[in-house]
Amino acid sequence: MKKIYLFLSIFAIVFTACEADFDVNAEWEETTVVYGLLDAGKYLQKIKISKAFLGKMDAMQMAQYADSINFDSGELDVKIVRAKNNGNTDTIILNEALISREGGDFNDSIMIYTFYNDNFLNSNSEYELLIRNNITGNEVSSTTNIISGFNFDMGASFPFGFIETWIPGNPSATEFSPTLVSWGNSTGNGVQYQIDLVFNYQEDTIFLDYPNPIHKSLVYTTPVLEGTSQFVFEGEKVFNFLKEELDKDANGVLKRTFESIDLVMTVGSEDLKTYRIINEEITGIVQERPQFTNINNGIGLFSSRFTKNRENFQLANRTIQYLTSIDGFDRNFQ
Repeated sequence: MKKIYLFLSIFAIVFTACEADFDVNAEWEETTVVYGLLDAGKYLQKIKISKAFLGKMDAMQMAQYADSINFDSGELDVKIVRAKNNGNTDTIILNEALISREGGDFNDSIMIYTFYNDNFLNSNSEYELLIRNNITGNEVSSTTNIISGFNFDMGASFPFGFIETWIPGNPSATEFSPTLVSWGNSTGNGVQYQIDLVFNYQEDTIFLDYPNPIHKSLVYTTPVLEGTSQFVFEGEKVFNFLKEELDKDANGVLKRTFESIDLVMTVGSEDLKTYRIINEEITGIVQERPQFTNINNGIGLFSSRFTKNRENFQLANRTIQYLTSIDGFDRNFQ
């Protein structure tokens, strides 16, 4: 089943309608497509602004040209106005950044608009995105509130224990255990949560007695969560995930070492929730998909999320013993 991630890619935005009447001879109308999530938990902020296109060529051919989907450099003025509760406002101007992406049917060049969050984003203000086309005069806008921060309830020494019972030489006696992760609620603007459990490890390939250590990570992602401030990571599911992702090296030249566990929590807004639900994979009989946009004089999404990182959690002793055992996990951990 296709996973729908709360932290939706900043480059992924698709609006479809199965029964739309479209006049190819109609006069061209400028349509601005916006996708941006303000994140007070991050320093660099990114907003993707592109355009819909119309022409006589095949759509997939036109999509290969950068000027079919991107506005020209300098064509747009993009700014965000912060309106504080006391009535004061201040403005930040966004900078153009042309980046590249791999794969897909569209041109690899993507124009995004960025700014740095030097205490500009907070939950006591409303934020208005203003876009003006310097050539056509077309103006696009949208507003959003900000999701504030929160804290995980676990202390720095909190251990992840996924094994309740482990008896070396008797793997049939293994009993897995759950680990509860809890957190404090964010502001009322946050309505859904998703956690990445990042399993960090080191992998050494022994070649001619020279180690070649490489730091790697595997990400175990929870479902989207609502109406809760806790989640239980089930030990058996976590280890099944790791077994599927890690191959066993029967030749004995591979050595793995556990390093740490990180948690990455993403909190999403009500608008982001609506957008996610509408754009989930269609599985029923009715194939027509409604459109959702909160962009004035354009289409797309301008909303907020909050990302929180907690790093360097360790595994409990029994979990380490199981991880490193040949008759336990058996994936070359030492």
